[in-house]
Amino acid sequence: MYFLAYCNIVPTPRNKWTAAKRYVESDIVFIIYTGAPFYQTRALATRDTWLSRVTHKYFFSSTPYSSLPVTVIEGAGENYMSNMKKLYEGMKIAYQEHNQTSKFYFLSGCDTFVNVPHLLKRLDEYNHTKALVIGGHPFGHTCYKKKNQTASGVSYPSGGAGFFVSAALMEMMYPKIHLFFQDDWPSEKFPYSDVALNCFAASLGVQPSFVPGFWAFTPEQTIKRDGL
Repeated sequence: MYFLAYCNIVPTPRNKWTAAKRYVESDIVFIIYTGAPFYQTRALATRDTWLSRVTHKYFFSSTPYSSLPVTVIEGAGENYMSNMKKLYEGMKIAYQEHNQTSKFYFLSGCDTFVNVPHLLKRLDEYNHTKALVIGGHPFGHTCYKKKNQTASGVSYPSGGAGFFVSAALMEMMYPKIHLFFQDDWPSEKFPYSDVALNCFAASLGVQPSFVPGFWAFTPEQTIKRDGL
């Protein structure tokens, strides 16, 4: 597991710890998209480690599994492209059930390990009533509309590290998210849910905010790219 390797490379602070100032973990809804091939490995590892310590959480997939609290997205499938439907349909479900109380939604795959106390500190300078995407390890990609018309490109936070969507942005996205993925995004050609979602946010006038602490790669790759 990547997080064990990090412990051997990156010093762990043992004192002078300061907790997050603005939000607590129950303010966040954690959305995990997964697939049947990963249930017995990384999905269960996620369930038994960091996700066991949070209040509001979902595993979205298309196949039930008795050992995992999967919310089934009918017809999503189990290939890489299935993450698209799992994500946007899952976001709709999470919003319907938590829009009165949630401050942020955190989106990631089942191969992401999250240090929740550290994650909350990334939100200290942000207000959930503003339309926000917050993450790190940015990449770039072209955006599209009507499937084949290019739009302005977007710098987007890595889905591998996970990222936040604020409650205000979820409210903006909710009535339009199905149509964007149905009519605008070329899922068959670019099955990248993190790119698509950030292009959707950009179409609503929202550009992401980038903060430290979101690592998308293995410890060795991260240190080579970013240093200690």
